[in-house]
Amino acid sequence: MTRSILPTFPLIILGVIEPLMLYVPHSTHPSNCPNHSQFPSLEAYRVGIINPGAQHYFTRQLPPDLLYTTKTTQPPEFSPQAETVTLQLVNVFLLLAGLAVVCCFSKDKWTVKGYCVVVGLADYGHIWSIYKGLGAEAFWEFGKWNDLVWGGVLASALLNLVRWGVVFDAFGRLKDGKKVKTK
Repeated sequence: MTRSILPTFPLIILGVIEPLMLYVPHSTHPSNCPNHSQFPSLEAYRVGIINPGAQHYFTRQLPPDLLYTTKTTQPPEFSPQAETVTLQLVNVFLLLAGLAVVCCFSKDKWTVKGYCVVVGLADYGHIWSIYKGLGAEAFWEFGKWNDLVWGGVLASALLNLVRWGVVFDAFGRLKDGKKVKTK
């Protein structure tokens, strides 16, 4: 097994935990799904790509008590366009999970740091999209956030700190890829 050039803490966070979070987003499993198991998070990617998983994930993006009072009084329609974009987003989770593993276990420090810079910048877009969707006033009502908003904002912010910590060597310098041992 190839070891990473990343120090242990960021490797566990960015190379193991984050890919699992991307692959198994915990809130996509509707409770009324006939295949609902006691461990819904373990099958969230699969459920997200079948109906009603995509619609459930779409409607939970913004908490109803915030969304319906600030933007509209009706739940959003799940149009074919919304379904397409939602399914593409779920597919991007799988793509990013794989990319995180490949980049975090790379022996090339520029690949690791480049990945952290690109995804670190994308974190800001992720948080902004939630801010934009909720609106300025509702965004700051933390007590009304659901788990998807908390995950989207808090997880992105914390992962962002770890990414920039890697870029600026806050966890230690990246190891020399030539000296990485293999079994």
